[in-house]
Amino acid sequence: MEPALHRRTSVLLRASPSRSTYHKEKEMSLQTIVVHIDDSKHCEARLKMATHLALKYEAHLIGLAATGWLPAGFVRTAIDPVVPLTPIDIEPARGRCTAALATFEQQMRAMGVVSFETRLVELDPALALAMHGMCSDLIVVSQARGPNCDPSTRSDLPEWVMLNNAVPVLVVPARGEFASVGARIAVAWNRSNEARRAIGSALPLLCNADKVHLLIVDEGGAAAETDADMAVFLARHGVNAEEDIDSTGTDAGAALVRASVECGADLLVMGAYGRSRLREMVMGGASRTVLESMEVPVWMAH
Repeated sequence: MEPALHRRTSVLLRASPSRSTYHKEKEMSLQTIVVHIDDSKHCEARLKMATHLALKYEAHLIGLAATGWLPAGFVRTAIDPVVPLTPIDIEPARGRCTAALATFEQQMRAMGVVSFETRLVELDPALALAMHGMCSDLIVVSQARGPNCDPSTRSDLPEWVMLNNAVPVLVVPARGEFASVGARIAVAWNRSNEARRAIGSALPLLCNADKVHLLIVDEGGAAAETDADMAVFLARHGVNAEEDIDSTGTDAGAALVRASVECGADLLVMGAYGRSRLREMVMGGASRTVLESMEVPVWMAH
């Protein structure tokens, strides 16, 4: 008998308030966060980040672990349906996921997270995160490209998730300590739809930040007059943004990494893959550069 596609543990939920009790701060907040759970060395760092946000915004936190198993329907689309499938023993993977989720649950109770749940999913991790994160406000994963990354994690996991769902992805660097985020935020603005979506999705954090730096990278041309409009837009939301224009004409990705460090940011907000992913894979691009060399957590949206 094939295993069920996913299994969930009991859920501890706060009672949902009536519509009449909602106010602006509640609507402009994070309500549901999905965090990738496994037994890798980087799981603790991304869990700390997700927990910090869940506690700060009183959000519901979903710990999601995936066995990597694909249903027969997915497999048969890529091979000759006449060829019999080789049985795969997924019990070891299921056992590791179960143990990781048990640890997650213990940590949530110890840290005082009121609303959380665990989900064990019989799917590839990237596919599972994209599917289950669709009905959330944020997905938290770890950096998968560059030095110190876990070789057992698929290298395109962060970008695959963000390109295949409609919510932002928070990518935690593979090196460094990042227990908290959002006090000092760098925002990348290049007049693209992706950058605008990233900024819109990050407004809950931007409105609570002590300082926001609006980074405008000029790759050879003059800054557009509409760049000032973004600062005004943020100000109308109560965000005090300071404009920083990089006119060196260098690679935008490298400039963003450097500028986010120089301004002391603990978070970089940016749009992902404004050009086609194939073009960025062949020619390079800001998204790929940042994902490979990030120094601070990155909030990305596509």
